[in-house]
Amino acid sequence: MTDIIHGSPRAIPVDNPFFRWWLSIDQWTFLATLGLIVVGLLLSMAGSVPLADSNDMPTFYYVYRHAVYAVISFFLIIFLSTMSFPLIRRFGIVGFFLVVFALVLLPIFGTDFGKGAVRWYSLTWITIQPSEYLKPFFVVFVSWIVAGNINSNPRAALILSFFTMSVCVFLLTLQPDLGQTVVLIGCWVLIHFIVGVSWLFSTAFFTFVATIAFIFYKFSNHVAIRLKTFFSNVIEPTSQMGLVEQAIHAGGFLGVGAGNGKIKWSLPDAHTDFIIAVAIEEFGLIVFFLILTLFVIILLRTLSRLLGERNPFLLLVGLGLLTIIQTQALINLGVAARLLPTKGMTLPFISYGGSSMVAMGILMGLLLNVTRRRTTENLDSFMGGT
Repeated sequence: MTDIIHGSPRAIPVDNPFFRWWLSIDQWTFLATLGLIVVGLLLSMAGSVPLADSNDMPTFYYVYRHAVYAVISFFLIIFLSTMSFPLIRRFGIVGFFLVVFALVLLPIFGTDFGKGAVRWYSLTWITIQPSEYLKPFFVVFVSWIVAGNINSNPRAALILSFFTMSVCVFLLTLQPDLGQTVVLIGCWVLIHFIVGVSWLFSTAFFTFVATIAFIFYKFSNHVAIRLKTFFSNVIEPTSQMGLVEQAIHAGGFLGVGAGNGKIKWSLPDAHTDFIIAVAIEEFGLIVFFLILTLFVIILLRTLSRLLGERNPFLLLVGLGLLTIIQTQALINLGVAARLLPTKGMTLPFISYGGSSMVAMGILMGLLLNVTRRRTTENLDSFMGGT
């Protein structure tokens, strides 16, 4: 009788690899990420057209490139979210050393594209920014160090992870890249806050951060200029932040309409660092709240998955990766709202940029992996090998 009234329960083909994967990941996080990718594709049609025009390229040249990067990122998310846990750990460790090696060679073989910061390798028709790839691999590597030694030898874990972070910060300082440095340090602090730190370590760390900030301000001219501009009460209408404010005011709640934006034609980095200003001008604050909602969904859903995690490695990796994507989004949106100084920080999955898009695909693939529902047998096996 129950089957007649309610219908017999539909059999789920758990033997199908796709269904096993779909049921194990957090679907809300995956769909929110897919939503960000789709929004980014739509906004690339608005933000990258002026870039194509200035470089004498076909109108949608950079839209097509963005679409290619988005597809690569999407398949990376799926592929990495299906990998076994020991393989994820090995992938992160090997990837970390490869990226650090690339950063070491960057001052010799890299280029700055006239922006005053040597951050890219220029390879024929593509450019690679190693610091973007450093972030997810850094989280895996530091989490592996801390989780493997926190109970047996916590002092060694702290010293080794601090040394790792210091080397990475030094390499980023050479570029210089203040934005990525802030994200990396923030992630490292969170990992050690979770496992617990002493007051002596806290004091030494904040002294270290203050020293790094002084070095950036003293020896990086463009960082000093950005800080002075941020604290200035006067905003030039033709300056970068002046144009951003004009775009936001012009857009209002509903925007001026797709393709009707004017500020993007004179706003530097409209397709990358300030894509949100272009979005608000053409589509209004409604698209801003949509993007913000998608990031909040990723935040809340990931936290709900990690809340009961009993494997320290998976917990640290998950929270570290979550910190990176949320901090990066917060910095990008905070700069547009003039709550933070200007930084070269892309909006994850929205801004144009191959390295940023692919690196975010790696990050979200790893995040979906460590927050998967898993069998007790798999979990115990992984914990034994951590």
